[in-house]
Amino acid sequence: MSDNGIINSLDNHPKLESLYQKDRLAFSVLLKEAIDLKPESETLKTWQARLKYNTNSNVSRTDNKLLLVIVIALLAGIFAKFPVIFSLSDDWFYPRFLPIILITPIILYFVNFKNGGLRNRFLLAGVAFCTLTSWQMPENINSDSITMSQIHMPLLMLSLLGFAFVDANWRQTIKRVEYLGYLGEVFIITVLILLGGGVLTAISIGLFELIGVDISQFYMDYVIIFGLVAAPTVASYVYDFVLNRESNFANTLSSIFIPLFFITIVAYLMATIYQGKTPYNDREFLIIFNGLLLVTWAMSVFYIIGHNPLKDSKLMNIVHIGLLTSTLVVNAIALSAILYRWAELGTTPNRVAVTGANILIFIHLIRITYQCVQNNFLGNTQQSIESTIASFLPIYSLWSVVVVVVLPIAFNFR
Repeated sequence: MSDNGIINSLDNHPKLESLYQKDRLAFSVLLKEAIDLKPESETLKTWQARLKYNTNSNVSRTDNKLLLVIVIALLAGIFAKFPVIFSLSDDWFYPRFLPIILITPIILYFVNFKNGGLRNRFLLAGVAFCTLTSWQMPENINSDSITMSQIHMPLLMLSLLGFAFVDANWRQTIKRVEYLGYLGEVFIITVLILLGGGVLTAISIGLFELIGVDISQFYMDYVIIFGLVAAPTVASYVYDFVLNRESNFANTLSSIFIPLFFITIVAYLMATIYQGKTPYNDREFLIIFNGLLLVTWAMSVFYIIGHNPLKDSKLMNIVHIGLLTSTLVVNAIALSAILYRWAELGTTPNRVAVTGANILIFIHLIRITYQCVQNNFLGNTQQSIESTIASFLPIYSLWSVVVVVVLPIAFNFR
């Protein structure tokens, strides 16, 4: 049997499609090798023609998408300047509308203008609803319910973005998983773009200062503002066309930090037991461990999405399960502390929002851990873990709607 997966699957067309969808760059390399070995194969000739057609057709799509990116980035920059244009308070405007300013352009980037129909109307209505909700929220800086609503607004907008990304395939597990992978990759690319932009800003201002021209205020008012709001959309374009959706930064970083986080958590648990500390009256403890829960969830998801059973080491998989298990232990303690504070101090918008999110992620991590154990020791498929991850996304979306809309009303905007 050949080492080339394409050669071994010539008569299995679903398997070939699966190989292509899993890693298109690797598939292209294997296809070239396969054609050298079997140039007479009609199946290989068909795949070669398909990939060549995709490459040629992408050229015109790239130009159109680049123009779209420029237009929507400019519009987003103008929206970000509304406080100056309409004399609005920065403290009122940006906490309410920053997620909308950043994410709406990406939604427009992925919208299928040709065959969208009802989906496009739903997305437009969703963005309009989020905008109107943010606009109508009372101005009360001391309101915990409004603060929680604003904190969860990005999650609601990301749900709309996910609907735009998967297009008509929103029920398919593989498309939901692809969306999560996209979020991780684009976040990293955005950070890199912003770091590069920071270097460019420092050099530009420094160069003009050498000739006695101060451009710092102009740069801050226009270049930086427009650059900040455009960065996620530009990152989406880079991921989509420059990298052809084939980067794997998030998985690589997750593989690096999973062992480090595992060691840190185990060391913390041992130190806590030795010191005899209790988390039940320490609010900072709860905040830190809710953050830990989110970070562990993200690392696990990105590690699983980029997981290759043929390449990843058994030891790394065990360390990953160890991280999940230790995080669940810590979070069980944190959750009991949250419930203790409910009993002692009563119900507040913060506690409702934090407890709900904590329980959801806790349950999700339990299911992910169970599937990882099944996969690593009992031979379950990678698809079963991905299905577990994808099945929870609508629940997170529903919870974001509850916190953004229902929570402020239930607490009378207090």
